[in-house]
Amino acid sequence: MDYKTMHAVSQTCSSLRSLTKTSRISRLQGSAYRLPAMTPLRPGMASKIVQHPAFENICCRIETGSLIYHKSGNCCPNNVLTFPVAEENATNPPVSKILVKFSSKYGVSLRPVLIDRPRLEDQGGVTVGDVYKAMQRLFAEPLSQKQIVAIKRIRDWEARKHEAAKQSLARIEQLGVGAATTPSTPASGSSPERTPEKEPVIEHDDAIIYLGYPFDADALPHTHNTVRRQREFLHDFPYVYASVHVTNVINDVQVFNLTYH
Repeated sequence: MDYKTMHAVSQTCSSLRSLTKTSRISRLQGSAYRLPAMTPLRPGMASKIVQHPAFENICCRIETGSLIYHKSGNCCPNNVLTFPVAEENATNPPVSKILVKFSSKYGVSLRPVLIDRPRLEDQGGVTVGDVYKAMQRLFAEPLSQKQIVAIKRIRDWEARKHEAAKQSLARIEQLGVGAATTPSTPASGSSPERTPEKEPVIEHDDAIIYLGYPFDADALPHTHNTVRRQREFLHDFPYVYASVHVTNVINDVQVFNLTYH
């Protein structure tokens, strides 16, 4: 059986459910995403790695760092981490290291999260639950000093750009009124056009966050919590969801890339 069929049957068959958790038959372990961990990945193996089907249905809501079933719209902030699927391998065959990265879009660069779960030979690799914890960690991680400087430069540049656009529009409207009243006389006192300000060069902090390291602050936001988070880079896109998909292998580490929808 494929994974989805096995999962559906095991919901009503306790014998099959128990078997998928205890069997040492590799074919059954593979179908249940419970194969033991393997040796380090090689670059040519990237095309053979398959991500867990759970990633098709669950994503992370960026502004809260919570998990959600995006296809049905039902919120599931943390419960999924208590489901049996959270203990299953994130990939087939399993891997012991996964780097969860944020796709660079809107000029945003966030620090990636590395999951390093060395296992015994008879244990699995990085789990589905590990990946979702990394997704939450990525968006809830406090901003580094480099990122604080970067976000200030971005916001200041945006403010100046919007103010310049307002002034330009006001001049155009003023010239239009002047032309309507005195068509033969050019408007006096008009200021010359300003050269558009170039976008600032932003130095992002791409240093890796290690999932095993503790938070510097609470992971979830509270009204009294003034800690600035990495998700603040997405200030203009608050209602955005991110889901992961497997990409390439870099230095024996499998990369999962977060994308928008």
